[in-house]
Amino acid sequence: MGVSFEPERLEIVRLETSSGIVALALTGELDAGTTPKLASALVRALDEVPEVLVLDLSRLSFISVAGARSIRLTHDAAGATRLRIVTGGSRAADVLLHRTGFAAVLDCYPTRAAALSAGSRTSFLSQAKANWNN
Repeated sequence: MGVSFEPERLEIVRLETSSGIVALALTGELDAGTTPKLASALVRALDEVPEVLVLDLSRLSFISVAGARSIRLTHDAAGATRLRIVTGGSRAADVLLHRTGFAAVLDCYPTRAAALSAGSRTSFLSQAKANWNN
């Protein structure tokens, strides 16, 4: 069985979020045939150097080892950008990220709201400063 290089099997939607946070919601299949489409979207997102990049995998129906590897490589290449992964109870994402051991390395959240509300580096520093001064 060969890999189908049909990028339309993966839909990537950029979500409007607060300043400093970029969120991408993925729907469909993430495998060797669709990772180039994801890589292109990730390069565009990381070129903005956001404080946080949220990848929402909760609507993926399938994720292969190649797809999981592309997410892990994004984590490694993100530099100062904090990568957050939303699994949302997606069995496809949960099972593969745990089986590969990537869930132990990636910053995973059960919902997009939880990933977004975790705050940015700037909000953390502001809160820490406020706590320190009290």
